[in-house]
Amino acid sequence: PPPVPGEGPPAAGGPPPEGGSAASAAWYGGYGYDSHEAYYAAHPTGVRDYASEKPVAYAAFLNYVTSGYDGPVVTLSDGMCRDTHVGDLLACLESWLYRNMGPPAVSGHPWRMGRLDLSRNALSDDSVTMILERLKTLDIRTRRLILDANMAGGRSLTALVEYVWNCPEAMVEIGLSDNGVQIDAESGTEDPISALLRCLYNHSSYPWKALTDVGGGRQQIQVAPLVLRLGGNFVKSGHLLLDRILEKGGRTHVRFLPTADTYMSDGGEEFLAAFMQGFEQQRIPGVGAGAPAPLALALPPPPSLQGQQPPQRGGGGGGAASSRSYSSYSSRSSVSPHPAVAPPLAPRRRSPRPALTPAPRPPPP
Repeated sequence: PPPVPGEGPPAAGGPPPEGGSAASAAWYGGYGYDSHEAYYAAHPTGVRDYASEKPVAYAAFLNYVTSGYDGPVVTLSDGMCRDTHVGDLLACLESWLYRNMGPPAVSGHPWRMGRLDLSRNALSDDSVTMILERLKTLDIRTRRLILDANMAGGRSLTALVEYVWNCPEAMVEIGLSDNGVQIDAESGTEDPISALLRCLYNHSSYPWKALTDVGGGRQQIQVAPLVLRLGGNFVKSGHLLLDRILEKGGRTHVRFLPTADTYMSDGGEEFLAAFMQGFEQQRIPGVGAGAPAPLALALPPPPSLQGQQPPQRGGGGGGAASSRSYSSYSSRSSVSPHPAVAPPLAPRRRSPRPALTPAPRPPPP
């Protein structure tokens, strides 16, 4: 049985006191776990319920969970989730998903979230890496991942690439501005931002596309660029980095947009479409307004599409095929756009979508 609350911390390796720490008024308890893995490894079945073990802390966590257009929203920003709370956060999140959505193996549906906001928490590179690795392990598919104003670095971006590549559903927003990413694009060496953009280029679910009726029985392909915030880091000569991506990927297939608005594509040949919000503004002397802005290769969207949100995606198709790699600009055919109306949820599928029109690709560098 668990210790009686108020009699001190539990013994090493034992369960936390029931109800968590009475002295803590925030969502996290006073008895944090060293790591999420250790929390579950301590139980012989590998399944534990944080809500049952720490009901007070779990009940406080529920105050930060809301519903949104794309699914559940968890907002623990502005100092509400420090490094010492990450283990508790991951245990809370898994317990909530298990209780509200059921085990994916039973329901047949993966866990989906509309938004996970952990901005302005000064989370370390190790903490952000831990969060991303757990999202990948649990196959939690989030539409928006907000990690601005933390201390994420190279390890975090590497973990982000792994998470994006292994998630078969496209994200619409990734926030990593005002972190600790350090890159010197003048050196010409491999860097994590280039790896992320290359991953998006090779991933068959990016960019988000949909067939849209334009009247007269005609349809066009509507494209929604990924919002990728990487400003306020330590990226030197970032315009050179983007130029190399354009050169290697091909200007027909790579577009860096001036806004996040959806637009009509002429042939749907884009493999990478991104709005690099604030990328030209970095925390390096001499880098900022004077640096060349990201090159925009797409016409502004029609007025009728200004500010329009893409339809909600459903299903688990369109993921990156396991036989492909994001380590180079591999051969890829254009993929079918997403349907204008989201289909019902379906189990995760790994097969690539059928080709729309084959498109030649420049040879890998």
